[in-house]
Amino acid sequence: MKPLCAILGMLGLLMVPGPVLAKEQTVTLTVENMTCSLCPVTVRKVLQAVEGVHEANISLEQNKAVITFDDGQTDVETLITATTNAGFPSALAQEDERYDD
Repeated sequence: MKPLCAILGMLGLLMVPGPVLAKEQTVTLTVENMTCSLCPVTVRKVLQAVEGVHEANISLEQNKAVITFDDGQTDVETLITATTNAGFPSALAQEDERYDD
């Protein structure tokens, strides 16, 4: 009886769904208060300091930040909070406002 219980217990563990696999996301944020050539550098450093961010491309001319990140480690709200706390309020860009590199 004990071996049967052990086998059923192991099968039960195998049937429990594992963690959902995270995937890479890319978002575009509109960024306020960028007024000089050092501002994009600051915004890039702030975003790259967020765990899970793989890449951050910033455009001073378009006031945009394109961020590629692991959605299992961070999310858009965290990215927005990071830039806002650094003095550069941001928001998710509309689909037709995407930044083209």
